[in-house]
Amino acid sequence: MGFVRNRLAGRFPVLTRMGDVVLVAGVALRFANRRGLISDDMAAKFGAPSSSGGSGLSVSEMALAGAAALRLLKGAQKRRT
Repeated sequence: MGFVRNRLAGRFPVLTRMGDVVLVAGVALRFANRRGLISDDMAAKFGAPSSSGGSGLSVSEMALAGAAALRLLKGAQKRRT
């Protein structure tokens, strides 16, 4: 995994950022849908699965989204300074 990441991330850093944004946005969309902040119809427009009867976020999904969010924050801080 490290081999693929180093090779692709080194040549195309925007792909890493885009992947992180998509991952974090997907988890946020599922969370908002399950909490009732947005309707099922609006979530379906963005491509999220229906929340009725579905399972919650797994630990691995939360860990991946958390790591992606931290990478995005570190990158934003680096670009600011």
